[in-house]
Amino acid sequence: MKKILKQVRIFFLLTFKYSFISYGKDFYCGKDLFIRKKCLSVGDNVYIGNKCHISVKRIYLDSFTMLGSSVSIVGGDHKFDTVGIPTIFNGRDIEKTVQIEKDVWIGHGATILHGVTISEGAIVAAQSVVTKNVDPYTIVAGNPAKFIRYRFASKEESLRHSEIINQLNS
Repeated sequence: MKKILKQVRIFFLLTFKYSFISYGKDFYCGKDLFIRKKCLSVGDNVYIGNKCHISVKRIYLDSFTMLGSSVSIVGGDHKFDTVGIPTIFNGRDIEKTVQIEKDVWIGHGATILHGVTISEGAIVAAQSVVTKNVDPYTIVAGNPAKFIRYRFASKEESLRHSEIINQLNS
């Protein structure tokens, strides 16, 4: 009975409150979220923690992705460089898509800016601010986020891991 109630709650949240573009199976959606309507497509086995803030034009979360609590994905800030017009009246800048590929883990409180791609298998440390694309199977941290190390000891391990993940996703 609990599983059915959980599925009904998720269906109503995703369909009516947040208006997801699409979502896959075994999706967990935390509480107290702010998600812009009709911006988010989610793959299978995705976890979005509590108090996340997603406010970009379009975002794709691929399968096996985890967003820790209080993760923010934002962008398309206000224009600020028009002489004689206060920033508040200057309008919004161009909004860019965010792509988060398979098997990505984004730690608590991280901020991802629009236009960024976080490649397969990457890890973003807690409280990091991601302003540029993140390479596959790398760990980044800091403000702005910088390369810390590779997730696996060798390229062969990364390839083997990727093959297994792709088989799970089939």
